[in-house]
Amino acid sequence: MTSESAATLFDSIGASYEAAWSSSPGQAKSLQWLLDNLPPSSKVVDIGCGTGKPACSALAAAGFSVTGIDVSPVMLETARSQVPSAHFELASGLTWEPKEGDGSLDAVVVYHSLIANITQDEIRGFFGRAWRWVRAGGLFVFATVPIEGNLKKLKWLGRDLVSSGLSAEENVECIRKAGFEVEEDWMEMFMPKAVESGLCKEGEEDEEPHLFVLARKPT
Repeated sequence: MTSESAATLFDSIGASYEAAWSSSPGQAKSLQWLLDNLPPSSKVVDIGCGTGKPACSALAAAGFSVTGIDVSPVMLETARSQVPSAHFELASGLTWEPKEGDGSLDAVVVYHSLIANITQDEIRGFFGRAWRWVRAGGLFVFATVPIEGNLKKLKWLGRDLVSSGLSAEENVECIRKAGFEVEEDWMEMFMPKAVESGLCKEGEEDEEPHLFVLARKPT
């Protein structure tokens, strides 16, 4: 899958993605961890921000300086209208770099955006990039569907998808190897409200295993 086709895929999903996935308990818990642990005026980047809700919205409402990155123009248009106080950029998380350089961010968050249009090696390599970006003591929140495989062709919400993933254990180990201290990780099953949101037909949705990792760069 090219970046153009990834953008096309998520353009076709649009704002309905927010309605289908916004009730994730793990996402709510991890966002609260950020709110409880980040100092005022923190700089946070959301890689694969989608429509800006709930992550960018909650972080911006707390007074943080928030940047959202996404490959979908449609998602970003919605994000800019819903979270006008945040800054949004059309870019891939695989190539984006903070303008202020390494160590300039207080937190990096990634919610299920390192799955499509990516290889296993690119996932492994991303953790080191996130470690570079955050200051000493900075936070990293990572969530994914930990189904192991490289460039697998799948059906997702009735759509063709090429995806890659690491096992839950390898994700956590790679985050540690990048230099982070993992404070908590857990798995939960989540059924997106995809049919109710109009994203797919009955029977095309699947309950998903979600991995959440809360990590900190040592001081």
